[in-house]
Amino acid sequence: MTSDPGAATAAICPSCESPVANGDDFCEACGTQLTATAQAAPAEPVAGTTTPKVCHVCGGEVTADGFCGSCGTKARTERDHWSESPSAALAAVCDRGIAHARNEDAMAMGVSDDGSVSVMVVCDGVTSAPDSDRASLSASKAARDVLLDGVDGAPGGGAAAIEHWSKAITAATAEANHAAVAIARSLGDPPEPPSSTFVTAVAAGSLVVVGWCGDSRAYWLPDDDEPVMLTVDHSLGTEMIRSGMTREEAEAQPDCHTITRWLGADSPTPISEITTVEMTVPGWLVLCSDGLWNYVSQPDDLRTMIADHADADNATPLTIADALVAYANEQGGHDNITAALLRHT
Repeated sequence: MTSDPGAATAAICPSCESPVANGDDFCEACGTQLTATAQAAPAEPVAGTTTPKVCHVCGGEVTADGFCGSCGTKARTERDHWSESPSAALAAVCDRGIAHARNEDAMAMGVSDDGSVSVMVVCDGVTSAPDSDRASLSASKAARDVLLDGVDGAPGGGAAAIEHWSKAITAATAEANHAAVAIARSLGDPPEPPSSTFVTAVAAGSLVVVGWCGDSRAYWLPDDDEPVMLTVDHSLGTEMIRSGMTREEAEAQPDCHTITRWLGADSPTPISEITTVEMTVPGWLVLCSDGLWNYVSQPDDLRTMIADHADADNATPLTIADALVAYANEQGGHDNITAALLRHT
């Protein structure tokens, strides 16, 4: 994967002929899948094309023009819906949702060679700024690569490990911001540059270090202990709650989701806040965009939903993440949706 946004390009996209860099999963111009790293959802196998053969709405056949021959729905590209599962314990699904014309969410997952460290990154592009889908995708991959590079020489635990991964997340945030700014530069620095939220987690054994910038969230949901939201939204909604509103009142306000911290060329504070938690019992580490937590905000409710799906036969982190995304779409899918899950045992 290329983490330097200024790296020389080495190929062109087979669909739109835009330049692409070595290791890119998707063309940032049109969303075409370029590598096998980003996999389509199990129900939508890719057969050498960005257009699945089965309609995601009615199950009908998608014709050569990219539309369903039965209901007329435009088929999804892999940028609209894809999944990643680099290990049996780690998986994520990213989906366009129903209301939005494009998927401005992005994610990047990774596991160290020995399997001891898992890396999760979720970014939510700001819809009001053009090309934020490109910024979020570039930022997520750049951060993931920095964090995986940090595995070498990482202490095994304790205060030294917390310090190491906190510094790595600070560096990853800076690289992610650099990647988002590079998209703006490539567009000629528009007055409203592409921007994105950011949340990441590094799980090294039982230690989890989380960094975030904006209102994408991280939760620790132990099976039998108190579930917690690890992040505090950088948003006007948080300011409303601090001023005395209840959470329900704040979430009902139209500007609740206005973020006060983000990545991008116009961000005054493109810096992650950092927290840590020890996973001392079995449970789930969850990262998500507001496309999911809009519908299931509280840790108790999210844990219950995950537990219900985990009880199903042959349940995996991937099937559970896919079920969470499906639930958000069933509620209206008013935003792009990303759900990333790590199972700790």
